This record gives sequence, structure tokens and C-alpha cells, in this order.
Amino acid sequence: MPEYADLNDELVKASVQIDDGCDHTKRLVWQMNARRNMRNGVSVPMPPAPKVAGTKIQPKKKKPRRRGYRVVQTAISAV
Repeated sequence: MPEYADLNDELVKASVQIDDGCDHTKRLVWQMNARRNMRNGVSVPMPPAPKVAGTKIQPKKKKPRRRGYRVVQTAISAV
């Protein structure tokens, strides 16, 4: 039986992107309106996040290395 990696491990979270396949749009709108609802004394329950696609695990895209400034590079090489 193969050993599976723990998806909550920091090293796994740093190297892969996990998409749960749920639509969180209504929840985001609910969070944006939460303060207004509290101020007005309205209690609205959090809407569900329906599953719209399967779960996907993809490797994260590596960001290109940013070049240093020319002045810094010359200062480093001068030392």
C-alpha cells in the first residue's frame, strides 16, 4: 500500500496548489456584507459553497528570479 502525503503539511502546501472545486462566490459576498449586517442588527447565515468541479492538485508555478539593481550588483562585485 503506497504512503500518501498529508495535504495539511507545510511542505506540501508550499509545493502544490489544491483546488477543492467549490464555488465560494456567495461566501465572499457574505463576508463583504458582514460588517454592514452587524451594524444594522441583521443575522444572515453563511451560504453554502456548492461543489461545481472535482478536486484538483497541481504543482505551483515557479516565479522567475528577480534581477537586482545594477548599482547593487556593482557594489557587490566591487567588494
